[in-house]
Amino acid sequence: MKNISCKLCFRTAMLMGMLCHVAAAQQSSNKSQANEQVDPKTTTRITLGSSSGTPGMSVVVPIYVTPAEGVNLGHLKLEVNFVSANLKFNKLERGIAAEMGNVDLTSDLKLGKNEKGLETSSLTVQAGFPSSEQAQKGIPPGLLGYLTLKINDTGRPANITLHATVEGTEAGTNKPLTKVRAFDAQVEVLAPGTLPTIACFFFTH
Repeated sequence: MKNISCKLCFRTAMLMGMLCHVAAAQQSSNKSQANEQVDPKTTTRITLGSSSGTPGMSVVVPIYVTPAEGVNLGHLKLEVNFVSANLKFNKLERGIAAEMGNVDLTSDLKLGKNEKGLETSSLTVQAGFPSSEQAQKGIPPGLLGYLTLKINDTGRPANITLHATVEGTEAGTNKPLTKVRAFDAQVEVLAPGTLPTIACFFFTH
């Protein structure tokens, strides 16, 4: 019983930490990408949570989904592009929203190079349902999944931007979403020996 309680406490703490990361990242993304007016009532939003770590560490980037009012999401295709010379994609895991909604998540990684000759990663994340009957319920709002990324042991201090684009369809009709927006995130590579800091939006505002 004691072990179960400890596990529940740990998962709750991890979830709160992720929510703090996502909320802070969403506010930061809204400010930095404020050139476009986004109406939360009519625009479906996909937000990547920013993170930080030191060389050799694994960092977690949560994917948060906020459907527009009255919109049931049947399928999402998220493209995440970043310079991966010092940051490698490791794995994709389902979040609470995907687990509760029985949403399938898949990932596909393609490597390339940019105009400066640096390695780039293009990660495609798709979210959907195993059957059309389940798709009628739509993808629930919340933490859809987590990207685990590994900072190279020789990584230098830098801010690596995860550029995100998204497209999707409505549940039942497969009608393309006309108002859907993805928000970028950043992974900050800190100097060795520096402790990553977490500032929780809920507790600081």
